[in-house]
Parts: sequence; structure tokens; C-alpha cells
Amino acid sequence: MPYTMAVITDPYYDKPKWISNDVTRKEYMCLSSESSSHDVELFLTHLFGYMNINVEHTLLISFNELFEQDYIALSGGVAFFADEHNYILPSCCCGLEDYSNVIDSIINKQSPWMGHDPSPGLTYNNNQVYVWPDDPESSNSSEKSIDFSYEELKVNLDKTSKEIKGFIEGPLYYWIAKENSEIAVAMKEKMKKWLLNE
Repeated sequence: MPYTMAVITDPYYDKPKWISNDVTRKEYMCLSSESSSHDVELFLTHLFGYMNINVEHTLLISFNELFEQDYIALSGGVAFFADEHNYILPSCCCGLEDYSNVIDSIINKQSPWMGHDPSPGLTYNNNQVYVWPDDPESSNSSEKSIDFSYEELKVNLDKTSKEIKGFIEGPLYYWIAKENSEIAVAMKEKMKKWLLNE
């Protein structure tokens, strides 16, 4: 069964000094209520790196600088999976902060912005949705789409929204709370606003 996940992509930044563990980089990381503490550390490394916050700052100064922002930017977005080996990731310049715009586009049966080089896209035919790894207008027949029924895709995206919230309220919150409970509460509220418009 195909499914969707929220991901960060290309998290290749220097880790903040307040993360003591080694951070293992990988092509992408899924945001989930089941994310490990290592996943949270990779997420935070990516977030603070992408937001250009000095890695030498203390945890308190880092988060205070982050909280001064009106929005965040994170390389990533919605990924579409046929299975764990076959997937279409958001591409260059696509950001997880645009998650709600992706949902709105799909509800309106439009192809959301999912980056360029390549340029993934969606096409719709009656009740079927086809997710293409590159521009659907110029895709050749050798490129394989990941196919959903429209209702199936909406159910999957609803589950993905719950997983983002689960990541924010679960692994992310608990990792930060071990360091500073006040920052953890503030971060939980900020992240729900930034990513889920709550």
C-alpha cells in the first residue's frame, strides 16, 4: 500500500555544540511519533543549520534566537512511498514549512510545488492520483509513478499530519524537555504554529 510521510532532506549541517552525541546524516528523515532521539538530534541539527543559527551558541541562546523568527524554513516536505525502497522525495528548494500548501493543493486536485531538478508533480484522472518523480508534462513512459486513489491519498495525508504533530508533541518535546522544560513547551507551540498552522 502506498503511503506518505513528512520528511526533512539533505540534513548536512554542523551540529550545535549542545548536542553531545554524534549525529548520523542520511538522505532524508521521516517525522513520526516513533522517531528516535538520534532522529530528533538530526532534525535539530538541520533546523538550526538551515536557519543559520550559530552552532557555538548555548541551547538557551539558540532557541531564543529561533523563537524570534516569524517562520522557519526546512529543506523537505511530503514524500510519497510505494514502499521503503521506492519513493519520491521533495526536491531542491522545497520546504517542510509549505506543508499546509501541499495539502491545500491536493484537496483542490492541483499539483503542489515539490521542488525542481527534478520537479516531482501530481496528475489526477477521475479518482486516481499519480505522483511522478519529475515534471508530469514531460515525463516519459519509463518513469514510474506512485499511484493512490484520491480518497486513499487524503487519508494518508491526514495520517501524515497526525505524525507531524506526534513528532512535535512526542520525541521532539521530550528530547528538549530533558534539557529545559520551558523551552520544550515553547518549542511545541511554535512548531505546531509553524508547520501545522495551529
